[in-house]
Amino acid sequence: MNMKLKDLFALINVKVPEEFADMEFPSHLATDSRDVINGGAFVALEGEKTDGHKYIPQAIENGAKLLIVKNGKKPDTSIPVIELENPERDLAELASLKLKFHAEQEEQKLNEVIAITGSVGKTTTRAALELVLGEKFKIHAPVRSFNTLIGCTSTILAMPLETEILILEFGANKPGEIRELTEYFNPTMSILTSVAPVHLEGFGDVEGVLREKIEITHSPLMTSIIFNNDNEYLSDAFRYVVKSMGVGENKDSDFVISHDTSEYSLPSLSFVIAHRPTQEIARFTANIWGKHNALPLSLAAATGHELGMTLQECSERLENFQALPGRGRVIMIDENKFVVDDSYNANPASMSASLKTFSKIHISGKVAVLGEMRELGENSVQFHKDLEPLFEDVDTVILTGKIWREAFGNKTSLSSCDDISPCEGETLCPKPSLVMEGEPLTMEGLHQPKFIFTDTWQESLEALKKIDSWNGILIKGSHSVGLENIVNELTGEK
Repeated sequence: MNMKLKDLFALINVKVPEEFADMEFPSHLATDSRDVINGGAFVALEGEKTDGHKYIPQAIENGAKLLIVKNGKKPDTSIPVIELENPERDLAELASLKLKFHAEQEEQKLNEVIAITGSVGKTTTRAALELVLGEKFKIHAPVRSFNTLIGCTSTILAMPLETEILILEFGANKPGEIRELTEYFNPTMSILTSVAPVHLEGFGDVEGVLREKIEITHSPLMTSIIFNNDNEYLSDAFRYVVKSMGVGENKDSDFVISHDTSEYSLPSLSFVIAHRPTQEIARFTANIWGKHNALPLSLAAATGHELGMTLQECSERLENFQALPGRGRVIMIDENKFVVDDSYNANPASMSASLKTFSKIHISGKVAVLGEMRELGENSVQFHKDLEPLFEDVDTVILTGKIWREAFGNKTSLSSCDDISPCEGETLCPKPSLVMEGEPLTMEGLHQPKFIFTDTWQESLEALKKIDSWNGILIKGSHSVGLENIVNELTGEK
C-alpha cells in the first residue's frame, strides 16, 4: 500500500485532478521507458542528450499507468498525468518530505534510513543487507543499483506505507553529490564500503574521493556509522568517532573477519566473524566469488547486529545469498569448467582483488578477459601497469581497450599468434608473450602468461573462441566495455 496521489503531491502543494486523486502512487517508478513495468509510473526527464518526453508512447506501451511530465508538455492520453515545473528536483523534494511524513507516523512508522556508499561493493552490500533484514523487518530497497538523485527518489516514492527500514545506495561521480543526497534523504545509519581510486576525473585524487564519501556522515539524523576498517582512508577518518563501528581483518575492528582454507573453493566463500565487545562468533558461507566479498557480507551482518540481530541469525540469512550478475557470480559450465562473471565494473581495487583470488585457484588453463578501467584520470595508464604482477599465475590474458595498449605498448602483442592455447602444467610456452621488442629469446621466464590485445568485446570473444583447453575464465572490466556480452555468449544467457 502506498500514499494516495492527492496526499502525496499535497506535500509539495501540487493539486492532483479529481478524477485520479484517490489513486495510489504506483509501486514502481522508471525514468527510462524500457524499464517501465505494467502498472508503474514513468517520469519524463529532459537530459543533455535526449528528452524523455519523446518516449512517452513507449512507456505507455510497456504498461505505464501514471505519467509525470514538465509543465506544458502534457501528452494527449487517457492515463493520469501530473505536470511539474522541474520534475527531477520537485520529485526529490517530494521524496524528502515523504520520508519525514513516514517517520512521524505513530503506526507504520519508518524507523531507519540506511544509506550505503563507497568506491566498490555498494550493490553487493545492499543485496546482502536485504537478505539479512528481510525476514525480521519490513524493508524497502532499490530494484537495482539506483544510486543517483533521481534513482533514490524513484525508490522512495515507490516505498509502501508499512516500510520499517529503507535501504538506499549513494553514488557520486563529482564533488557535492553525496552531500546533496544526504541533505535530501537524511540517513539514520550509514555503511561505507571502501575508498579507492575511482572517478578520479571528477575527484582529482583518492583524498577527494574520501572527502566526498564521508559527507554521508553529516546527516543530522545519523546514529551509527559502519565502515571498512581495513581501508586505510576510512580507518584514519573514523579512528576517533565514537558512534562508528569498524569491520575487517584488522584485529582492532569491532567485527573481525577471519578466513579458513575453503576461502578459494568454488563457488562458495567461507569465513568467520567475531564481535569483539561481546565475543560472539559465527561462521558464514555464501555462494559468491572471492575473499574480498567477505567484506560486503560482513558489513551487512554488522548492520543486522546493530539492529538487534545475532551474528548467527545473520549467518543463517546469508546462507541463501547468491552473487548478482556481473558481481562475482561463478557459473559452472560443466563439472570441470567455470566462468567468473565479474563484468559489471572495475577499478584498481576491485580488479586487484578479483585477480588475486583467481591466481590462488590451482588449476591449469586459466584465462582472464579484462576490459580497461575507465574514469581514472591522468594516472590511468599507471593504474593498469600496476596490475601486471597479478597476471603471473594466469595462462592467457585478453586485454580489451586502448588503455591496456598504452600501458604495455613496449611489449610484443600476440593478437595475431596462431598458438594461443594456454600452457599445460609445467610445460614451457613455445614462445614468450611478454618479450621486449628486440630482446633475445632466453629460457628464463618462458612460462609466462600470453597477452592478447583487442579493441572491442567482440574481438575478445573471437580470441577466446580460439582457446580450446581452458578450465576457468575470469571476466572483468568497466561496464561500458561491454564484457557482459561475453558472459552471455559463453553461458547462453541473455
